[in-house]
Amino acid sequence: MSAAETSICISVLCVYLFRAAPSPRDANRPAYANQASLEILPSGDTQTKPIGSSIILTCKPKVEDTKLIRDMQWVDPQNRVIESLKLVVLPIESTFPGHTKPLMYTELHQDNSLSLFFNSLQEEQAGKYMCKGTYANSILLEKSVTIDTIVAITWDNAPSNQYPILGEDFAIQCKVRARPSPSVDWLYNGELIKTNDHYIIDTYALKIKNVQESDDGIYTCRASVLTTGELKERPIRVEVHVRPTVEELSSPVNIIEGENADIRCKARGKPPPKFTWVKSLTQQNLSNADRFGVDADTGVLTITNVNREDAGEYQCTATNAAGTASTNIKVNVIVKPKIMEFVNSTVVQDKEANLVCKAFGRPPPQVTFRKHTSEKPYVNGAQPDDDRIILTNQADVTTGETVGTLTIHEVFRSNDGLYECIAQNAGGEAHRNGHLTVEFPPSFASMSNKTVWSWEQRPVNISCIADSIPNATIRWTINGDRKIDNDNMIKQLGNGPLSTLMIVPLDRRYYTTYKCIASNTHGTREHNIELREATRPGEVLQVKMAEITATTIKFDLVPPATQPELPVRTIVVQYKKDGQTWMEAKNKTWSVGSLYVLEDLKPQTPYEFRFAARNEVGVGNWGGYHQETTPVRNSPNEPKIITAGAEYDLSTYNNQYQLRWTKPADNGEPIDMYQIKYCRVKRISGGWEVLEDTCETQVIRNTLSYWLKNLQSDTFYTVELKAHNAIGFSQPGSAKFKTARGPDRPEIHEAPLISSAAIIGIVIAVLFIIIIIIDVICCCAHKTGIIYYVCERSRRKPVDEDDAKLGSLYGWRFPLPYCDQKMANVAGVTAIQDSGSGKNTIRLVKHTAIDEKEPLKEEKKITPIIDSGLRRETSITFDGKRSVSKTGFVGKDSAV
Repeated sequence: MSAAETSICISVLCVYLFRAAPSPRDANRPAYANQASLEILPSGDTQTKPIGSSIILTCKPKVEDTKLIRDMQWVDPQNRVIESLKLVVLPIESTFPGHTKPLMYTELHQDNSLSLFFNSLQEEQAGKYMCKGTYANSILLEKSVTIDTIVAITWDNAPSNQYPILGEDFAIQCKVRARPSPSVDWLYNGELIKTNDHYIIDTYALKIKNVQESDDGIYTCRASVLTTGELKERPIRVEVHVRPTVEELSSPVNIIEGENADIRCKARGKPPPKFTWVKSLTQQNLSNADRFGVDADTGVLTITNVNREDAGEYQCTATNAAGTASTNIKVNVIVKPKIMEFVNSTVVQDKEANLVCKAFGRPPPQVTFRKHTSEKPYVNGAQPDDDRIILTNQADVTTGETVGTLTIHEVFRSNDGLYECIAQNAGGEAHRNGHLTVEFPPSFASMSNKTVWSWEQRPVNISCIADSIPNATIRWTINGDRKIDNDNMIKQLGNGPLSTLMIVPLDRRYYTTYKCIASNTHGTREHNIELREATRPGEVLQVKMAEITATTIKFDLVPPATQPELPVRTIVVQYKKDGQTWMEAKNKTWSVGSLYVLEDLKPQTPYEFRFAARNEVGVGNWGGYHQETTPVRNSPNEPKIITAGAEYDLSTYNNQYQLRWTKPADNGEPIDMYQIKYCRVKRISGGWEVLEDTCETQVIRNTLSYWLKNLQSDTFYTVELKAHNAIGFSQPGSAKFKTARGPDRPEIHEAPLISSAAIIGIVIAVLFIIIIIIDVICCCAHKTGIIYYVCERSRRKPVDEDDAKLGSLYGWRFPLPYCDQKMANVAGVTAIQDSGSGKNTIRLVKHTAIDEKEPLKEEKKITPIIDSGLRRETSITFDGKRSVSKTGFVGKDSAV
């Protein structure tokens, strides 16, 4: 070892010995004092606790005798003594609701240990706390502990819903507090956000540049403390708000006076905006104004009973969380049109007429006219179908008045009539009627009678009607200018516009021309009416026999020529057998133009015929004499089959056909049957070939139609029809038909299953039975009805009633068997029961009604008929004074 190293070791040893040597002060202390100390529980010089937690620190003396401990106390980091709970004065602001203890206090225990309580550890309470005490009045003891607070992750400013505005920059707030300091990152819809041109991550926020609606969504603010491992997430719903935009109206809004109106303000925004309305002139909020209502959600302004003062400018404001927007809307009040004046007008034919109609409204209405006989109104200007008529309008916007004028040049009579003035604007229509009177001289256009007929001094009326405005007066002349005033056979009724002459033509002087002269202020017109004498028709011009059978003759006749006003109405024929006189002839009358056929003639019989024509006057002379002998009895004429007239008839059914025909002349013997033969046919080289093996024959009676059934569909048939009488068959009538294609249709019944008369009879019988049943029920259950009335009427008759009269025994009506009634005393006859006999016998005693004491003249005894099922025995006796009856009913099995 070197000298230097030896020197260093000596020095270190000296220092150690110096420190190890006791000081003079320590030498005077008791030996147990060196062992006294304080212990803080829980142990540890540093206590790390989260804020808000409740903790307790206990300072416990470690000495031989704890009773020697004095002045135990806790000192806070600012060297202030912490008071015990007993000494603490609690200010109101230092307490929590529901708590009566301070945030920090001490409490001394029996073993002289002193506890420090923290009710809710605060961040500012962190620091070094000192526990002090005195032992044996001389030894000062101290022990310190450091409280380090931990702040858990806390969201100081991180609202769960945040609303940026479209198009602006926005910072999503997320202020986080923790100790140790946390780190924060962001996620959008689960994906980590990085700083870029759109997003900027700040200390306490996520900034979004130029916010778009696509930025809506859920953002997650994630905070973590690496040293403690704490992790928390805060979801934040971001909803992009859009400032309101109000739809501008390009034109004013028109509302109608007197009606209710809705004015709609349209706006877009997010969230949907709320609406307010203000009248621009008065700045009055219309939400609570009279006659106004505002729907804040839809933006509809309602005006009740609109008046003219409601016109003007209105402001609609739309407001949401992003802002407000307003627009001004001009409102016009439309005043419904009203016709102020439309007067009647009068004009002379061929002159100019003006119909003037004045109307008011806002805006000024359009005025037009319509004639009541026309569906469409007139158009402005000259009318397309009549350029004489011109419609003009003069409107004054300031006053709201319009004058409409309908001008008619060279007025016709047809322009006369009722016209309607129509005023129209956006508010509606107004109507008023007026009349245009066109005056004109008399006219006989409505008269059609130029010739009047009479005969055999028959009175006749000649009427004259003159159309004119004003009404015309009428006078009459005869034979030129001769007046009718002095003729008793002519009487004039009415002087216009209708006048009638009542004429009794005693002789031919009255059959002449009568002149009707009508006059008014515009002229005079004349009309001639000829009174002519009517005659019977002449003789029938031509008679020819057209068709003859054994029992019928058909004639072709040419009636005589007559005046059109007196046409031939009927033709009369008289016919008789050869050898008879015309007084014995038979008559028949035909209408002109009908078939002139005589029937029911005798076969092989000569007949004479003569003909006469009848018109309104009477029957003309007989003429057209003709003789004809009917043929002998023969077979019937050929029956005519009824078809559509084509080459073949078409059936509407595919399996049946209705054959119909007209009844032919029977030629003296009645037709007793028809024979029908029908066969299938087919076309061959433009002709028809009959398939003989398909032919069928049917015989029928008393009908003019028959259904051919079980036919093949879509097939041609030929049919022959023969009529038969006692002499033989007629020539056949023939026709062809074709059945229809397709599925079978149901067959048609040839006649109803039950006739109409039978149905009616059944219905009446059923109704009668129902009425009887109802009446019996009413009689038994309710004591009412026809049967009950009859019974009661009979029961109420007194025994000595003298009002009923009985002319004979057969006039007596016995009481109904189920009615309890007494036999009545009848004037002239008295019924007395013979009680002496074993049978129920009634003696009928005849007497006079005048004197009941008259002696007995006649006495009869009657034993009534006994029914088989219900035996009835009744006896009646007459003695001239009273009648007594007794009726017994005994059944077959009764014990009575």
